[in-house]
Amino acid sequence: VPAFSGLFAPHWRDDARAVAVGMTLFTSKEHMCRAALESTAFQAVDIMEAMKQDTGLRLRDMRVDGGMTVNSLLMQMQADILGMSVLRSKLAEATALGAALAVGLSVGFYEKKEVVKDIIEKAGGYEVFPSSTTSAARRKMMQRWKDAVERSFDLAKFDPKRPDQAKPAVLKKPRFVKVSSVKPEQKGLNLQLKVVKLPDEVASDGYHDVVCGDASGVDAAAVPALEAGSYIRVQNARVRMKGGHIRVEVDKWGKVSQAEDTKFEVNLQNDISAVEYE
Repeated sequence: VPAFSGLFAPHWRDDARAVAVGMTLFTSKEHMCRAALESTAFQAVDIMEAMKQDTGLRLRDMRVDGGMTVNSLLMQMQADILGMSVLRSKLAEATALGAALAVGLSVGFYEKKEVVKDIIEKAGGYEVFPSSTTSAARRKMMQRWKDAVERSFDLAKFDPKRPDQAKPAVLKKPRFVKVSSVKPEQKGLNLQLKVVKLPDEVASDGYHDVVCGDASGVDAAAVPALEAGSYIRVQNARVRMKGGHIRVEVDKWGKVSQAEDTKFEVNLQNDISAVEYE
C-alpha cells in the first residue's frame, strides 16, 4: 500500500503510511515489484467504485494511456481486478489528443461524435485486455487489498517528526435494541444486519445484495462483498418498499461496514431481522 503521504480518494486518511503486508523469508524483489504493480491496479479500482457510487453509472470498459500502460502485465492485472476489459491506446500519450478533441466538440469544431471516433481509430485504436477471472476470485483479491489498506491506517502517530496531537475522544460502545420490523420511508437508521445468504451471481464490480430476511436486502451499490453468516453495520440508511418487500438502502451519505458479531436470531418470515444501535 503506497501511502507514503497518506491515502487520498476514496479513503482520505492523512494518517496512513506505506506498508508491505504478508512478506515471508521467501519474498523476493520480484514479489515486491509485482506488489507495486498490483497496488496501482487496486487503487484504480477504488476510484472506479467511488465514481460508480457517486454517479450511479456502470461502466463497460476502462480506456487507458500513459507511461505505465506499456506494461502488459499491469494491464492484464487491471482488467482482472476490475472485472471488465481494459482498452490500451496504441497512442501511448493520448491525453493531449483527448483534450483537444473534447474542446473541438464543445466549441462545434467537430459536429458529430462519430468524426471524433474516426480520428481516434486512425490515431491507432486500442489493444484490448479482457478480464479473465471469476467474480469469486475478484472478491478475494479485493478483500486482501482492503485488509492491507486498513493496516496502513493510523501509522502516522509513530512518526517522530510528527507533532503530538490530542488523543481522539473514546467512542461509547453502541447500545443495541432488537428490531422486529421496520416501517417504509424511514431515514437516518442505524442497523446491524446478519447476512443470511448471497445471490447465485455476484456483480462483476464485487458488490451484491445481501438477504437479511424473507426477500429483503441491502442496496447492492453500497455493500462490500461479504460471506454468509457475517454481520454488517449500516449507518444513516433509509428503507423503502421495492417488489413488495422492505429494502434497506444507503446512498453516498451513508456507510456500510463489517461489524463484530452481535448474536441475534434471524426470522426469515420478516422483511428485516436486525438490531438497532445508537
